[in-house]
Formats: sequence, C-alpha cells, structure tokens
Amino acid sequence: MRIVLHPEAEREFTAAALYYERQRPGLGADFLAEFDAAVIDLRQHPHRWRVIAQDVRRGLLRRFPYALYYWEKIPGEELEILSISHTKRHPQYWISRHQKS
Repeated sequence: MRIVLHPEAEREFTAAALYYERQRPGLGADFLAEFDAAVIDLRQHPHRWRVIAQDVRRGLLRRFPYALYYWEKIPGEELEILSISHTKRHPQYWISRHQKS
C-alpha cells in the first residue's frame, strides 16, 4: 500500500518536527521515528483506526499529542494522509483537504 502526504500535511509534519528539535536536540528525530512507526502500522493495517468523518480515519501517535487523519484514496492501493495535527487544535480544520476526484 502506497502512502502519500497531502502538501499541507507535509508542512504540518515539518513544522512539528522542527518545533520538537528546537525544544530539545534529538526530540525532532524521536517525533520522526514515531511518525514512521505509525506509517508502518497504517500500511500493514489501514482499517485499524476508527472512521471519524465520511471515510476519513484518525490514528494517534503514541508518544506525541498528534493525530494522523487519512483516507483510502485508491482502495487497496493508496492512502493519503490529509493532516498531521496536534490533538489540541480545532479538530476538523483539515476537512476541506478531503476532496474525492
């Protein structure tokens, strides 16, 4: 299963990793490792996490207060991560990113 990031999700990921790295050297790398583990889990078990809106699912990072919002863009082939958002942020600001072709 291929996993792609929405351009805004990519920016969110970079901003979060840089924030953590500024807080403590090495913490940004820890955030990256946690994200990578979540992506591996997504690839292996794309339907494990709960549907929260239409066909969008939400998975939580274990160590960091971030959620991945994703959907199966091409069933059985491709998942798109729409958002990598802090759990204290407005929960559905990313919804406009979810537009089916």
